[in-house]
Amino acid sequence: MIFHEFPDITWLKSQIADRFSNRLGWRNLPLDTEGFPSVIIHTKVKECFRPNIKGPISFFLNIQGNSLCSIDRQTTHIDEDNYFVTNRSQLYTLQVEENFGSTETFNIHFGEFFCESVLNSLVTPTDRILDDGTEKQLSPFSFFNQLHRRDATFNSMIRAIQTSHKGTNLSKLRFEELLTSLLSYHLQQHRNIVEVVNNLPPVRKTIRVELYKRLSRAMDVILSSFCGEISLELLALEACLSKYHFLRLFRAAYGLSPYQYIQHLRLEKARILLTDSLIPITDLAGQLGFDNSQSFSRLFFQRMGVYPTQYRLQSK
Repeated sequence: MIFHEFPDITWLKSQIADRFSNRLGWRNLPLDTEGFPSVIIHTKVKECFRPNIKGPISFFLNIQGNSLCSIDRQTTHIDEDNYFVTNRSQLYTLQVEENFGSTETFNIHFGEFFCESVLNSLVTPTDRILDDGTEKQLSPFSFFNQLHRRDATFNSMIRAIQTSHKGTNLSKLRFEELLTSLLSYHLQQHRNIVEVVNNLPPVRKTIRVELYKRLSRAMDVILSSFCGEISLELLALEACLSKYHFLRLFRAAYGLSPYQYIQHLRLEKARILLTDSLIPITDLAGQLGFDNSQSFSRLFFQRMGVYPTQYRLQSK
């Protein structure tokens, strides 16, 4: 289901409390099962405040504009380049502030039974599939609450959902296939995170996980603000670590220093803008946070082997 408006929040909280036992969605749309259904909220808003909603596993993203999502007293800024993940039964608050301008949301809420069934099927060994049959012995899943960079693969899946829905009603079969692809994609991102956690110093797993959660808060700042000025003090404070512990652990986890990671993100963004826009090089350099176009062009050449103007011509 794709809705182009936010459901009334009083109605939504009542349905969540009753676990959708009446099997009715927004606007009395009939549901196949009880429990939170799979739904996408694709709508344009100038301002909204939706506090303390106990949702399913959800991806929060924006086609255009910015939003804020708060979990456990931590607020994360979501722009057009990232998506944020929340887990089942977590209380989240979604905000779009008036000073953001218009925001076009594309928030994906995975139905609780659908989501757990898909995720369990993706991690169940093939030799156990026949033994399990159709029994629903489903283990709960939990992901890290953090921003994730939207790459070309993720964006192509989002476009597929949008394209499939235009001009006709999106069939349930196609809708579930597309959501399954998204969950499969994100499960791989989660496995990559597990590798990052394992790269941290050899201490107890619970400590490594806690260290990663702290680093991920700093990474959220980097992902949402890498075109601006970011200080080491700010990142260390966000991670609740000393500056030098933070530097050591960040490099151990990600293989780059924070500065190197920021430069990497700026260059990746530059490649997209050089391909998809006609922004002058000087303006583009300033937009990406470089001091001047010369320093931008020099770094771009060092990493890509061509200057920005040449890259733009080659990509056309």
